[in-house]
Amino acid sequence: MNKSDCQSEKISSRTVGLLILPLALLLGAVGFVIVPVLGVFFALPLFVLSGMFLVAPESKVCKLILRKSDA
Repeated sequence: MNKSDCQSEKISSRTVGLLILPLALLLGAVGFVIVPVLGVFFALPLFVLSGMFLVAPESKVCKLILRKSDA
C-alpha cells in the first residue's frame, strides 16, 4: 500500500457516503409522506451509514504511511 492507495481509499469511502445520502433523503421523504413511522424506520439507518462513510477514519496502515512520508 502506498500514498496514492490511501488517497483513493479516502475518496472511495466519501463517494459511497455521498451516494447513500440522497437515497436516504429520498427514502425518508417518500416514507414520511406515505407511512411516517416506517419511513423514518427505514431511512434512519441509511442516514447513519452515510454519516459513517463520510467521517470514516483512515486505516492504521495509511496513518503510518502518511506519517512516514511527512518525516
